[in-house]
Amino acid sequence: MTKVQLGEQIAPGVSFNTIVDPRYKTDRISVNLMLKLDGKTASEYAVLPFILRKGYKDCPDFTQLNRRLNELYGAYLDADVRKIGDNQVLNLSIASIDDAFALDGEKMVEELSRILAGIVLSPNMPGGAFDPKEFELEKQYLIDTIESEINEKRTFAMSRAQSLLCEGEPYGESRYGTLDQAKGLTPELAAAAYSRAIRTAHVEILFVGCGDPEPAKRCFAEAFSGVERGETASIQSSVITQVREAQSVTERYQVAQSKMVLGFRATKELTGNDLDAIRLMVSLYGGTPISKLFVHVREEMSLCYYCAARFDRIKQILLVDCGVEKDNIDKAREEILRQLEEIRGGNFTDEELDNTRLSVRNSFKTIGDSPSGMESWYLGQRCSGTQRAPEEEADRLDAVTREDIVRAAQNVELQLVYVLTGMEE
Repeated sequence: MTKVQLGEQIAPGVSFNTIVDPRYKTDRISVNLMLKLDGKTASEYAVLPFILRKGYKDCPDFTQLNRRLNELYGAYLDADVRKIGDNQVLNLSIASIDDAFALDGEKMVEELSRILAGIVLSPNMPGGAFDPKEFELEKQYLIDTIESEINEKRTFAMSRAQSLLCEGEPYGESRYGTLDQAKGLTPELAAAAYSRAIRTAHVEILFVGCGDPEPAKRCFAEAFSGVERGETASIQSSVITQVREAQSVTERYQVAQSKMVLGFRATKELTGNDLDAIRLMVSLYGGTPISKLFVHVREEMSLCYYCAARFDRIKQILLVDCGVEKDNIDKAREEILRQLEEIRGGNFTDEELDNTRLSVRNSFKTIGDSPSGMESWYLGQRCSGTQRAPEEEADRLDAVTREDIVRAAQNVELQLVYVLTGMEE
């Protein structure tokens, strides 16, 4: 039986969340610094998790830190940058076995928490700046990450479509910032960004595992009690429902296979059953191997190498992306839109709907298979202002009717057709 307690405030702007499940044999603790995504500061913040994980005052270099992690049964330290709604989320996490499985009675939860608190709040910053050599390595890692997203054209096309669809919104910015910004970073800029983040970020701490979360909660409450916090950021998530005339944008690069992304917005802010319905509708449309887009556009008509739909529940934006030959771009766009019209007209069988419902249910079941999956789920719940377990979300699908699906398809409107294609001959 999973026990969940969310949103317990342990310091100004700091929430502690516990998800305890006896199925696990490990504990995972994460600290998430949540800031409004701003194109001007995105790179400055994005480099922070990667430089912070290299050491802290008690273990000032990575060799010492790695030795300490190995002593704790190979504890795993990870860093990430995420975009959730309009938030840039700086994630640092640590995981290892629970106290109950330690051979010599080590207090694993307490030790893991002390290390993570030290990494987040007591970084190795001699002279008030990060070590130049270590900083340059992580700066280059950030540059390589940005370049890899540019070089992976499906990812690049999706990113460009989001930027165009949400121009002027925080969601339209990259979670890593731009290449030029990353190249211009210095240890001093990063140190200033770190100071701002610790002072102003909204902080979500999550404990996911089989053990007792109390030692972790005490550790972080004590650690943050010594931090001077100013006015902290709030969790950002605006929904824009203003429908405008759809724009078409074509960009040319050296690509062998063209990419196309169709962007839709909800015409009204969706809540309750409408949100459940659109989740099921998007899966029926293009979210599974039995969906309309996969079966008809990809398999039967062979118009695309891939064709999938995904819905951002927080921003309420639907994106359909496909890989397509240049000569098939217009045909593919027309057929993708026609399949949406099919759903709007109720032209799908009960069997298709039942199979889609079962597929989505099964996807919910897999969330709890790992602590990291549960961490991502409940962090998303905190950002959307809900507190439902995956099983509760799955059960809500049973109340979605055929009429709800049709209405959900009618509640989205095309706003963007983005095409990334080859250079003119």
